[in-house]
Amino acid sequence: MSKRRRRHKGTTAAPDWRRLVPWPIAAIVAALLWALAGWLICAAFALVGWLGDVSQPLDAPLGLATSLFLLANGCRVVVAGVTVSIMPLLLTLGIAATGVGLLRVAARHSFDEAPADSTGRVAGFAGVAAAAYGLGAAGLAGVTQAGSAFSTLLGGVVIGFITGCLAIAPLAGWHMPWPKATPVWVRAWPRACGAGLGVLGAGGALVMCVALISSHDRVAALEAGLAPGTLGLVMLAVGQAFWAPTMIIWGAAWATGAGFALGAETLVSPFSVQLGILPSLPIFGAVPPIGAPPPAMFLWLVIPVGAGVAAAWVAVRAQIAQAGEMRLETGTAIGVAAGVTTALAATVIAAISRGDLGTNRLVGLGPVLTNMVLLVPAVLGVSGGVMGLVLTLRRPRPAEPAPPSTKKLDVAKPDVTKPVEPPRPPSPPSPIKKPDAPKPPEPPRPPSPTEKPAAPKPAEPPDQPTPPPQPWLRQENSKPKGQTT
Repeated sequence: MSKRRRRHKGTTAAPDWRRLVPWPIAAIVAALLWALAGWLICAAFALVGWLGDVSQPLDAPLGLATSLFLLANGCRVVVAGVTVSIMPLLLTLGIAATGVGLLRVAARHSFDEAPADSTGRVAGFAGVAAAAYGLGAAGLAGVTQAGSAFSTLLGGVVIGFITGCLAIAPLAGWHMPWPKATPVWVRAWPRACGAGLGVLGAGGALVMCVALISSHDRVAALEAGLAPGTLGLVMLAVGQAFWAPTMIIWGAAWATGAGFALGAETLVSPFSVQLGILPSLPIFGAVPPIGAPPPAMFLWLVIPVGAGVAAAWVAVRAQIAQAGEMRLETGTAIGVAAGVTTALAATVIAAISRGDLGTNRLVGLGPVLTNMVLLVPAVLGVSGGVMGLVLTLRRPRPAEPAPPSTKKLDVAKPDVTKPVEPPRPPSPPSPIKKPDAPKPPEPPRPPSPTEKPAAPKPAEPPDQPTPPPQPWLRQENSKPKGQTT
């Protein structure tokens, strides 16, 4: 019998567990439905754009939907004769969110109760779902010939496994199985890395917003040159929004000083801007002009410094809270390690955001990985080490014990001038008194011959009954005065 939890008002509703099919079958079915749902999301976007020009055959929007779906899974596709390999990360995140929901529903209907908190169970469910999702995406690529089946399979398996872990791990209450000897700052590394990456992401978003606002005229001119119409303008804005996370990552790379490239032999950074031929898309209107940027752009380097400080703050504070005391070199080393590892994680994310918009000039678009590897760990490591040193110096020191008192205690000395009185002998115990015997009752006294016996009291007469009322008396009394009978 399945175990189901009741839902009470005012409390968080717990998921209902009811086993309908074995969990491998449920994971496979949910993964295939997830792939279908992802393709339908892309098809909805393409069909809305097709409504603006229905003269084109229906195969065009369906082919575009397939290309978008494969591109979201990391496959290189060809769109309108142009090779595109830059992932639309916002679309990828939307498809992954759909997969999380479907896989959680499948998990609730494949177990009698919440699965045990075990890495094997979580990895097994996520692995089966990832394999099914990757095979479904690769099958679509093989049937439509829109992209490489192998690259689609590889990207689908990676995305599917990460999504499967995110879906099943909270339901199973799974946590990272750290060994007992693992230091506290290592266990706090996911939170420290998340804090540093959050600062970098916020800084990248701020860079993009400032760039779009300052170059609004160029962006508007590019939009007017395309003349897409009302519906086309909306579709153009939504389509560019699919790559908004990618642009934020590029903005963060620019703020770190590493910069990003927009083709062969190009560089956009706070120190230098070298450009080539750019596509006539409105988003590229936010690129700064060629030349040396003003010195005020160096102020953006505070963003990577803040990222290193945030990462070191989380890691060092966790270690101090656990250990209480820490040496200066230990705190500095923990801060440096937190900043460097956060920089390496940012480099991996930057590599994912790279891609091509052609096969000739617009290749290798995205952050410059060489600069990311050399420059970003140095900036975040130094800032993290300084923050670790500061936190170690400001840590609360334990209270020092009070020194022992050297004063002699005043001990009362006996007074030898007075003679000591001998102790008094104890008084003898008092004899125990016996209780008095009870007195015998006195005999009754005989009556005296001179005394007369008391006369008995006469009995009281009984109460006489009340006479009945006499009506003739009431009649006489009721006659007026002066009348005689």
